Amino acid sequence: MLKFVVLSDLHLVDEGETSQGLDTHARLQRGIEAINTRHADADFCVLAGDLADLGHQGAVAPYTRLKELVAGLTMPCHITIGNHDNRDAYVSIFGEDERAETGFIDKVIDAKGYRVILLDSAEHGTHEGVLDAAQIDWLTARLAEAADRPVVIVLHHHANPLHTRVDRIILRDADRFLAALKTHGDIRQVIAGHVHYTSCGLWYGIPFTTLAGGHYNVTVPLDPEAKVDRLFGPAQFAVVLGDEGQTLVHFDNYLDGNAVLS
Repeated sequence: MLKFVVLSDLHLVDEGETSQGLDTHARLQRGIEAINTRHADADFCVLAGDLADLGHQGAVAPYTRLKELVAGLTMPCHITIGNHDNRDAYVSIFGEDERAETGFIDKVIDAKGYRVILLDSAEHGTHEGVLDAAQIDWLTARLAEAADRPVVIVLHHHANPLHTRVDRIILRDADRFLAALKTHGDIRQVIAGHVHYTSCGLWYGIPFTTLAGGHYNVTVPLDPEAKVDRLFGPAQFAVVLGDEGQTLVHFDNYLDGNAVLS
């Protein structure tokens, strides 16, 4: 059985700083400890973007801190980026070979009869998600190669409307993404972070899931104009289990608590 862990929304900052009053470095340390303790048998871990809090403003130090932290994982780690990240800053620390032929931080992982595809949905200058035309072509080709096996997609931005405030920064032109997914007959999950809460649903027959991630959580009023409160927790990663007949997503809260942050 395939088993992998997905972490998102780490929002790392410079040493001695916090984000929204949270020590995100310590929170990620706790997450890594939980993964190593509770899920040491996982085949790999995926980081699904918003690695840095101010990466999009040119911060580099958080990526150095991230590289040091993920070295503590007892399994391989695969990474893509989100709207708070800077592609060049990330690559300056993790290496140019992190770029796919698309020029983005896209990746294919083949394991235990599955294909897992990571997509870089970050676009400089906006918090909306974007997949370049070259990425859609690349995705379509990678799906065609895997026509004989189930596929899981991981990216930062949600593509399906959630009918909350976060839809203001949804994946733009998601119909192109959906059309590419529809070329494959066995998309088991599309997993995203970005929204800071857990959701699941079917969108035109494709299963979409979001995880809360490692930063603050939020209340979920189903009114796009309603105020959203930031919460201390839970900090959460997803655990994906897959065999021939089923793909299952568990949510593991490694930090609990729902106090409203001032």
